[in-house]
Amino acid sequence: MRSGSTLLVTFDGLRRDRVSDEFMPNLRRFMDEGSDFVNSRSIFPSETRVAVTSTMTGSPPGAHGVVANQFVHSVRPSGLFRTSEWEDLELAAQAGQLLDRATMGERMAVAGKTMAVISTATKGASRMMNSSAHSLGQPVFSVHGLPVSSTEVHDLVIARLGEIPAAAAPNSERITYAATVMMDVIYPTYAPDFCIFWMNEPDTSSHKFGVLGRETEAAMRMADDNFGQILEWWCSGNGPENIVVMSDHGQIKGHAQLATLDIVPVEFGRASIGSFSGIYLEDASDKNKAKVVDWLVRQDFCGLVFANGIDGAPIAGALPWSSVRNDHARGADVGFTLIATDSSTHYGPDIDSCLFAAWITPGGGMHGGLNRGELSTVLAAQGPAYRKAFRSETPCWLPDIIPTVLTTMGLETDGTEGRPLVEALVGDDPRFGVAPAVETRTLSASLNGHEQHLRQWVIEGRTIVDCGWSAGTGAWNK
Repeated sequence: MRSGSTLLVTFDGLRRDRVSDEFMPNLRRFMDEGSDFVNSRSIFPSETRVAVTSTMTGSPPGAHGVVANQFVHSVRPSGLFRTSEWEDLELAAQAGQLLDRATMGERMAVAGKTMAVISTATKGASRMMNSSAHSLGQPVFSVHGLPVSSTEVHDLVIARLGEIPAAAAPNSERITYAATVMMDVIYPTYAPDFCIFWMNEPDTSSHKFGVLGRETEAAMRMADDNFGQILEWWCSGNGPENIVVMSDHGQIKGHAQLATLDIVPVEFGRASIGSFSGIYLEDASDKNKAKVVDWLVRQDFCGLVFANGIDGAPIAGALPWSSVRNDHARGADVGFTLIATDSSTHYGPDIDSCLFAAWITPGGGMHGGLNRGELSTVLAAQGPAYRKAFRSETPCWLPDIIPTVLTTMGLETDGTEGRPLVEALVGDDPRFGVAPAVETRTLSASLNGHEQHLRQWVIEGRTIVDCGWSAGTGAWNK
């Protein structure tokens, strides 16, 4: 295996504070023995396909253009563009309007290196792990089969391992099957320089049974058992040099569902309603944006609000899109989160709650917003590139992962907006082992008694969101 080769293992929807010896002893030991990034964060909105894309491009949504799980896009002139759907992603790709940043797969191809994907996530999330994989001839295995999987890989896996198990919650059989695919088929056949193995637990079970549900805890144990098998395989000399482990976001309890999705007056324009919601205005003047924001902050479902005036001018009562690194031309004119608990000082899986829009039942897990329970993620690494038993307090987030992997491979990070996590790296580079300075600041906006706050870290001139919350008449009082 070539220098810097890396396996990226993802536990979808895993809150950092749920990792324990009781539920996930293999992951807990891996974090303790390797480099552990205790202040790792997701992106905003903290939705899976946005998180996948931000990870694989090393850039936030404001740079790559996948601004939400669903949004208004020119390739879907009627209806919403749904990143969960293969057909919608293919429409955008054919129009040259899917991504505005290079992916890890494209970077590997240019460098003469190889990449592979093994995924139990949705079709859309699996596509965004390497959106150009098929055209680049890079192997993909998805439990959804064709066309998500590469034809050659799909046929090879079925021939060796039999049919793909049915989906379930917990998704035990599919995840165990996929782990076997990785260890017994992908690595022996393709020996990828970079590989991502994505487990869709505990996300699937958390949505259905809640963050603290017994079934969710069973899903965590199952995913950890599979990770233990991977570690045993790796420690026996198989696979890559390095392993990086991540989660893409956390989850919080969905307290109550909106009575209807028709919460935005039709005269404003088109709307996409969810944990994060966007309004695409018929009249996008600053005056009308101010009118919409004024209306929003008076609503009992409203959390944080985002909008920009012409040339970036502020809109009263709203935070700028740049504050959450989601200032892309495909973004909504006005965006907002559904109200959630204040996690600025106290948070935990037993107290974090939010309103939600659809498809789960009350008590199920939800994500997409700015509660710290949604943003706090797992990030840890082991291998010859990383310091042992190192606990990094320096804040980081999903776009930092790929620049770090590229750095361990000796490749350039140009075009990414993340930061190589050099404080955790070992080697002759004078940057390695040195942590950058960190500044903490809070941005605020208020209107009509509704207050909102966003706490940021500033590192080398770039910002990472710690968490956001509303107060005043916008405070959680459910």
